[in-house]
Amino acid sequence: MQISFKHQNVEYQCSVAEAKSLAIVLDFEGLQPNHFGTEKASNEVLKLGGFTGDTRVGGSCNVDCLEMIPHCNGTHTETVGHIVNEDIWVGHAALDLFSLAFLVTVEPQLATETADTYRPELEPENWVITREMLEKAIARVGGILAVKPAALIVRTLPNSNDKCARAYSTESQPAFFTVDACQFINETGIRHLLVDFPSVDRMNDDGLLTNHHIFWNVQERTHELSEDTWQEKTITEMIFVADEINDGIYGLNLQVPAFGSDAAPSRPVIFPANSVS
Repeated sequence: MQISFKHQNVEYQCSVAEAKSLAIVLDFEGLQPNHFGTEKASNEVLKLGGFTGDTRVGGSCNVDCLEMIPHCNGTHTETVGHIVNEDIWVGHAALDLFSLAFLVTVEPQLATETADTYRPELEPENWVITREMLEKAIARVGGILAVKPAALIVRTLPNSNDKCARAYSTESQPAFFTVDACQFINETGIRHLLVDFPSVDRMNDDGLLTNHHIFWNVQERTHELSEDTWQEKTITEMIFVADEINDGIYGLNLQVPAFGSDAAPSRPVIFPANSVS
């Protein structure tokens, strides 16, 4: 089965048979990724009156009660509602059925190796993704100006499978974007940003969330929407892009449930895209 769609007046085709999910499977009873030292996602059997939701102990069907923190327990998509007072629901914002995406791979470097900046100030041990490395990675795929994708998928090196169960903490801090890199992403017109680390900002950043504010165009150190805020943009974090998936141009189906919340677990699915006109 082929999917056809148009982007910037160019027709693209994707093969459904080549679909790849970028979501980390969330195993409620096993190993799972974790950010900020939060509780693991968990499940328990529903027990209500005389009903038990477990066929193994005589229940008529299986019914689980799930408990999780979308921002910290695995692959999730978030809206500007993450940083403002107003309710901006992810179920309303992530409505693009199909978007054209660039997948690029970069290798973070120590903050001491770049002139890029961050707020608060970078610390020597920080691992960062810079503007220059994004520019070079995108140029290798084909150049942002020629195609103008709606989404950018960023895979970082090294890319071991332990990302699917890594516990990020003060002792094991992930990489993040410099301010210069985030500003470059905005310059490209990207609406949907997907990354394989748990936050576009540094874990301990004095609560500034500088890059979140830049990406959505919310005045820093405030939590107020303005007429210039980009409410239609989303950030998806803690994806995993297997090594077998090459950098390139893809169709993106960002699958997000209709949650009345600023964030929700999500399942980004990509398809290699070829232009046909």
